[in-house]
Amino acid sequence: MTEYPDIAARFARDTARHEMTVLHEEGLYRHLRFASPEQGHIVPFELIAWPYNLVVKAGWVFHFDINATPDMFDLFRRTAFSGEINPGYWSEKVRTGRDEVEGFDPDLFEQQVKRYVVHSIREGEAPRGIGAEVTREIFELGDISHEAGARAALADFRFGGWDFGDLSEWDFSDYTPGFLHCCRAIRRGIDLYDAARKQVAA
Repeated sequence: MTEYPDIAARFARDTARHEMTVLHEEGLYRHLRFASPEQGHIVPFELIAWPYNLVVKAGWVFHFDINATPDMFDLFRRTAFSGEINPGYWSEKVRTGRDEVEGFDPDLFEQQVKRYVVHSIREGEAPRGIGAEVTREIFELGDISHEAGARAALADFRFGGWDFGDLSEWDFSDYTPGFLHCCRAIRRGIDLYDAARKQVAA
């Protein structure tokens, strides 16, 4: 199953015509650029690799390293199905750009809040009219574009003696679109590189 299908679909559209340019290749030292010949300035990306290290530049920059694998291309091949990504495992290998791997996800916040409210209604814990009040106070009037505002909106909410309780265990973070885009770039770039090598060998 494709993880984060919206990101995958957008990346596929944006890079459908990308071609690879080898800027440097000497053993495990590689510098590859991927871009559309007609739209070279639109969503190009680069992979720069040397033993135990890989940097992806795609508007965002992430540096991956792992001491156990000299050929980083091989690491990314082995840790995900062909054409797919493995953000959970790959995120553990990020050396530079860690603060860009995960971030507040407004959609995840909305899903969790609505799920909690529905559960409270089904259990008979929430007062009548809670759904409309949550929609108005939190989703319409609350400043929920960032995590601090979202948490404050939940903490301040009271209706008929009901509240959201202890928020310390709530987690509204997910992989950022930038990190997922870069994961897709790594996978796509290595696949194009492998296809080019097979063509040369044929």
